[in-house]
Amino acid sequence: MLFFADTVIKPYITASRYRRVCEIGASFGLTTDKLLELDSVSIDIIDPCLDADLRMKYRDDERVRVHQGVSLEVLQRIVGTFDCILIDGDHNWYTVYNELSTIEERGLLKRGGTIFFHDVCWPYGRRDMYYQPELIPEEFIQPFKREGIVRGQSELSDASPFNSDLCNAAHEGGPRNGVLTAVEDFYKEHRGKYKFFHFEEEHGLGVLLKTDGTVGGITYRKYHLMAKYSRLLRRLKRVKGYYASLKSSPRKGVK
Repeated sequence: MLFFADTVIKPYITASRYRRVCEIGASFGLTTDKLLELDSVSIDIIDPCLDADLRMKYRDDERVRVHQGVSLEVLQRIVGTFDCILIDGDHNWYTVYNELSTIEERGLLKRGGTIFFHDVCWPYGRRDMYYQPELIPEEFIQPFKREGIVRGQSELSDASPFNSDLCNAAHEGGPRNGVLTAVEDFYKEHRGKYKFFHFEEEHGLGVLLKTDGTVGGITYRKYHLMAKYSRLLRRLKRVKGYYASLKSSPRKGVK
């Protein structure tokens, strides 16, 4: 999430004149610190505080309220509505889908508000990861291992060091597997009430706008176009690289 703080999230919040933000999954508070550079913003943090004591860190900042606990429990009791919600907590279908469902059922996001999601692309867009697998109901948990992830490969690898210390789903893809799958499943159930797109850079940033069918969202459209342009540039670079490799490869003579 930090990667997008200066380039997307902060200017988006400023342009939309958002004031009240909820951050689900703050870890060490690095993205929080970036958001606090916006003087008009107040932040409610939902985090179990396993990485850092966020209550202690922000004890003297009256713009920050820390709700220590698991997101699906805190969201049931948190008070008020938010202009913007950042979701970067437990990266699995069950948690993300139910975070969204609770936000919708309790009316925690204002009309015209936006939810940002980190990790909607590889490696966790289509693969669950569990920080605390014991908290996930058995019927919603994928088979998992503490093994590494390889791009382009569904199975985990004991030879890959990438996130090998985490509880990763044994296979990529399929139903109820991954952050992007959770967002898409929620979006399909509420089509017409929300709009969604995502950036592909740095593991992906999803942007979900609550429109209620009437609010267009000028800022949303601006960044949607930005994401499309960025995606096009990435594809053009890949095509350019492909043709460059063809030119540089030795040609066989015609017999």
